[in-house]
Amino acid sequence: MIARAQAGETVAFELLVEMHRPAILAHASRILRDSEDAQDAVQDTFLKACRAIGNFKSGRPMLPWLMRICSNCSVDIIRSRRNRSENIETYEHALFDERIDVANDLETSVASDSLKAAIARLPKRYREIILMRHYRHMDVNEIAEVLGKPEGTIKSWLFRARALLRKDLDGGLTVVSA
Repeated sequence: MIARAQAGETVAFELLVEMHRPAILAHASRILRDSEDAQDAVQDTFLKACRAIGNFKSGRPMLPWLMRICSNCSVDIIRSRRNRSENIETYEHALFDERIDVANDLETSVASDSLKAAIARLPKRYREIILMRHYRHMDVNEIAEVLGKPEGTIKSWLFRARALLRKDLDGGLTVVSA
């Protein structure tokens, strides 16, 4: 069927799409955690696959190739979310140390601004992981899958990113002794 799709048979490609759509949709849903965005990622995946089917090496399984395309499309959607109205303040509680006093609105505002600035100063890979983990609430294994890195590497980078944030924020936030 892949060879027929590569030869330009629309029906063959449509059959491949229908055969793999449930797995690709489940993959996109796990990454994005939003049904509309997942549907968009699936559509983008199959559009890109259609354009690149001629480059696919027949004899290899198609699903891993489609999963990689879907992961890349999902990352693009996550990046585009940064420009939407939702922002990091919604999830900042997950990043802050529990000992931080956020009772006062002014202090909370200062903490929020400090957090945004500290995240912006992180190296790109650490910033991306912090946003994926705390902004999108992705699991470590999902981040590893999206970035194509081992889970151990992601855990290490996440630990370092949090340590850098704590170090950066230590001077600017009011910390109440536990």
